[in-house]
Amino acid sequence: MRRTIRATIARDINWMYRRIEPTDQASLVYREQCPGLTLWAAIGAGEFRGAWSTGKRAFVCMGTGVYEVFSGGTYTLRGTVVTSTGPVEFAQGLFQLVMVDGVAGYVLTLASNAFAQITSPNFYGSKRVAFLDGRFIFVHPDTQQFYWSAGIDTATAYNALDFASAESQPDNIVAHLVDHREIIFFGEYTTEPWLPIPSQDQIYQRNSGATSEVGCAATFSAQKIDNSVFWVGLDKNGTGMVWKMGGNSGYQPQRVSDHLAEDYLAGSSDLSGSRAWVYQDAGQTFYVLWAPGKDTTLVYDASIGRWHERSELVNGSLARWRAWGHVFAFGLHLVGDGEGNLYRIDETVNKYGSDLMYRETTSPHAVAPSIKWVYFDVMRLNTTLGQTTLTAAPNIEMRYSDNGGETWSSWTPRSLGAIGEFNKPPTWHRLGRAKDRVWQWRVTEDCKCAVIGLDVTSREGTA
Repeated sequence: MRRTIRATIARDINWMYRRIEPTDQASLVYREQCPGLTLWAAIGAGEFRGAWSTGKRAFVCMGTGVYEVFSGGTYTLRGTVVTSTGPVEFAQGLFQLVMVDGVAGYVLTLASNAFAQITSPNFYGSKRVAFLDGRFIFVHPDTQQFYWSAGIDTATAYNALDFASAESQPDNIVAHLVDHREIIFFGEYTTEPWLPIPSQDQIYQRNSGATSEVGCAATFSAQKIDNSVFWVGLDKNGTGMVWKMGGNSGYQPQRVSDHLAEDYLAGSSDLSGSRAWVYQDAGQTFYVLWAPGKDTTLVYDASIGRWHERSELVNGSLARWRAWGHVFAFGLHLVGDGEGNLYRIDETVNKYGSDLMYRETTSPHAVAPSIKWVYFDVMRLNTTLGQTTLTAAPNIEMRYSDNGGETWSSWTPRSLGAIGEFNKPPTWHRLGRAKDRVWQWRVTEDCKCAVIGLDVTSREGTA
């Protein structure tokens, strides 16, 4: 994950930070384990491609099928699309739900459930779709042009003259979305907002003073979150950073990624295929990003301003988190996987489906490493205890490295408490000496485990 682990090694897998409120506590944040996933519907029709909720109804695209799902986890097929893989994006108007898959467009009439492919010769396809002021807006693939539906609140008719060009710079439009009644067009090297201000023969006008010189490296990385827009950026000097625009930063893009996230993106086999989705739960808002070729999913917590990773342990190796995308429906956070399943995000379980959640965290290097030996007598971890349904007490395991993470000691387990056992925190004794100690902990059993703090008794040697 890190390019130089001797310099920086801290990492959190399936542990996220939560703020402690009020702030007059011993610590401002602690590590809470990520929520689990409980199977909600097994559609089994191909990979999760996209989803939408109207507020009362919910729809999901799995493989070639577009399904309506209901509150009890049942579902029915509403239509089919011509492709079977890759993202499908939705946008809703007053009467219609519109979908695009990069090749064709589709309309579901909400009142009648009639489903049809868009057949107008002036519909050119689009990877993404947006809706603003009664019109559906698309991007003509591999061009600077965007175009829109001819009628109000209908996506079936198109006029060959209903288009405009985002041409502040000669780069093609990669992605677009609507934010605060502006259409944000992400080019390859620039980003420019447009406003719905009709003038002469144009419906939209560019907000010329808001153009920025940061483009988009991945079409489906651009998402709205935390009153802002986030995306994986690209400019003429390089790529592989996550940016945000809006909110307190206005139109000036601000770097969101840290070196952890940028090392992650640099290791992708195809950065343009990165996909992101967002969700908000328990006062925290998350930007969830996966890049092809990576064995974990990267998550930014906008409320804390920190990144963590979510992953699964498959045959002893880390693998991409199974949640490919998200929809909030029926008061539930639902996510889909690559095999046609829908899960609900569930804080009461310690599993992803039927698989145990693997949790691992690595401490930073010593803030002030000493040229003298430091002897570690006792280490006590402040964790939740007794949070299990297992008959025997589950364990947390610890190991350490004295050479910056190049090699490690053996894993040493300590109890996390049997049911109802709350007063014996995991403690390790006689932990040797080091000049720069890095600690690592992991949990692989069916129990809840939050890490609140760490107490170490140490002493400095004389040489």
